[in-house]
Amino acid sequence: MRLAKGSDPPPETLRDAATLALLYSDLKRSGKGEVIYTRRKWVKKAKGQAPGAVVVTQEKSLHISLDKARLEALKSRRSVE
Repeated sequence: MRLAKGSDPPPETLRDAATLALLYSDLKRSGKGEVIYTRRKWVKKAKGQAPGAVVVTQEKSLHISLDKARLEALKSRRSVE
C-alpha cells in the first residue's frame, strides 16, 4: 500500500520493519539496537564506496528489542499471504 504524499507510516509498521532489520543485522545476538529510517529521497549512493554503501540524511531512529511475539506475528502474516 502506498502512503499519501507527506504522510508518515503507522508506528506499528515502523516497529515491524525495524524488528526485521534488527533480526537480519549484526546486532541480532544482542537482541536490541538502534535502527535508523528515512524517506527514500534522503538515501543517496555513496560515491567511491563499495556497492550497497549509501549516505542517509534526515534520518530518525528507533530503539528496538527483539520481541518474540512480534516476530511470530510477522511470520504468521507472511504465511497467510
